[in-house]
Amino acid sequence: MEPTNSAETLHLRLNAENFREQLLAHPKKDIRIKAVQIEISNEHFLLIPKTFDSPIYRLGFLEKALGEHALVGKEIQQQAISAEDANLVFLVPSDLKDHISAYFPYAKISYTHTLASCLQRNDQQLTLFIEGKLAFASLYQGNKLQLANAYPFESSIELAFYLQSIRDAFSLNWTLYPPLLVSGSEEIADASLYQIPYVQS
Repeated sequence: MEPTNSAETLHLRLNAENFREQLLAHPKKDIRIKAVQIEISNEHFLLIPKTFDSPIYRLGFLEKALGEHALVGKEIQQQAISAEDANLVFLVPSDLKDHISAYFPYAKISYTHTLASCLQRNDQQLTLFIEGKLAFASLYQGNKLQLANAYPFESSIELAFYLQSIRDAFSLNWTLYPPLLVSGSEEIADASLYQIPYVQS
């Protein structure tokens, strides 16, 4: 993602797996930057209802969902999702936080997660954000969240099968409610070839 700047705020979307390469384009120790807002784009997250969320349970949930060693070398961040009365809890590599602090030593640094941009109450409509080889998806039916997921894929046909499986599992009518790509998303490669209609927000 190309950074967006105001005079004192820097907005970055970083894939937490290759952030070093992404930061090379930015000057080190830029003292003019007062705030850095980083959007993390990875599949290491959980959406936990606030009634179940506490520091102790959060660790247990993350280890069960992401694996016993998922937390090694990572720090937990959270983003409140008020519409769901839940916290989007996600992992950020510790060395990413160290690099960001070195690049912007005087800035207030905050973290959000890409999935949050998909959590829009568009009933019966699959909401998507595609970045590189990762697809973020959410689906509401009856105004209830049915799906909040990240799907890593290698080819456009893999992504197509994933999207078609969601359509079939939830009986979605793509003629009336085509998938919605969130602003800033990459386009769905070969969408017409695989009969995936979509619209952009």
